[in-house]
Amino acid sequence: MSFFADPRHGRGGVLVGAAAVLLGFFLPFVEFRGLLASALVVAIDGAANLWLTPGAALGQLWILWSRRDAGSMRKARLAVLGLALAGALPLTYTRWRIVAMADAASANVGFRMGLWIMVGGLALCAASSVFLGRMRRTRDRRTSG
Repeated sequence: MSFFADPRHGRGGVLVGAAAVLLGFFLPFVEFRGLLASALVVAIDGAANLWLTPGAALGQLWILWSRRDAGSMRKARLAVLGLALAGALPLTYTRWRIVAMADAASANVGFRMGLWIMVGGLALCAASSVFLGRMRRTRDRRTSG
């Protein structure tokens, strides 16, 4: 249980970002011709590449779960950054495909909060990867004398 409550070694931002990605996957992702669909529905209905986005978030959570000390967390910085970028690629490609298909059908398409929450979560994971393995420095407030 300490995994979820322990923000040591800079893991808090990655934890929150990965959780946001998983949440965003189930929230409304796109609206097309009056129908709302989550990224889960879009992935099931043909955009199989979207499964990589929650997979990347689960990979980041696994890194946080399996690495407990500062040294091993520092070694995982590049992996967490890579997973954040790898999770963003399917979102970008799928968004591009949906817009292209909507233009071909002369239909309006709108992207909803699920997409933006996933993008924000991946951005938070990427930005927080820099802080993995850092120890908080506390000042010694005692006065000499």
